[in-house]
Amino acid sequence: MYARVTCVTEITIIRQEVRPDKVNKLKGWMEEANDRKSEIIETLQHEGVKTESTFLEESSDGTFLVTYMEAENLQEVQEAFEDSNFDIDIEYKELVQECLVDGQPVGNFEPLYHATNPDR
Repeated sequence: MYARVTCVTEITIIRQEVRPDKVNKLKGWMEEANDRKSEIIETLQHEGVKTESTFLEESSDGTFLVTYMEAENLQEVQEAFEDSNFDIDIEYKELVQECLVDGQPVGNFEPLYHATNPDR
């Protein structure tokens, strides 16, 4: 018998083009961020993010930063991030301005299936 779980989350994937001459800077900052887990966890909790993962996609069309995010309310996450005064968020905003072509998402991802283990 399965238990019914009513935990509704929203998910998104954002794909943004990286300036060719800034790929190494972006990678370096992300590696440094991995050593700042406590700061990341603090901001995720403040913003209401359940899961966030970033990937670097390299293709014949260029290099792209791909971000997966799961939250109960993605609009509230965006607003909290925009208003954030956490050092790591401020640094990330500056990084995006410098390293991404225009910061605008490219591509369109239509969610088809999403499931989470209620015991996670």
